[in-house]
Amino acid sequence: MKKEILNLKSTLPTVDDTYSNVDVLGNTFGRYFDYKKETALINHETQKVEQQAKVMNKQIEANLKLSLDENNKKLKKEMKHLKVIAKFLDKSSKNQKKILDHIVELTSILRDPEVQKDIKEYIPNLIAMAHQQLNDERASSMQNINAMGDFDLNRKLIGDE
Repeated sequence: MKKEILNLKSTLPTVDDTYSNVDVLGNTFGRYFDYKKETALINHETQKVEQQAKVMNKQIEANLKLSLDENNKKLKKEMKHLKVIAKFLDKSSKNQKKILDHIVELTSILRDPEVQKDIKEYIPNLIAMAHQQLNDERASSMQNINAMGDFDLNRKLIGDE
């Protein structure tokens, strides 16, 4: 057992004999105060970084809010544009339906045996004119829609990137 204690003693780290107890104590206090100074510096730098992060977050939020507001305005503008187109298409559709109804009326007159022959002779010309009106209405609708149609579904509205 004595041998084990001697072996244990030889494996323990030793303090250099050139240092006195006062030197060890002074170095310990010096390291402690260096640690306190460095810790205060790290805390100060951490606070500066946190403040910068808060400022950056506020800038990002402000930019996002601005982009969302602009997007909302553009969306409202596009919705108004689409409503105008929808009204136009509805009006055009009603006009085309009236013309088609008129053509159906004219063809039913052609089939009616009670209508005189000289009246039936004018009906094909009236049907041709109605058909031409229908074609003109469709062409006009397409031309007007193409003129109104600068709406692009693939356009990015947020930030217009």
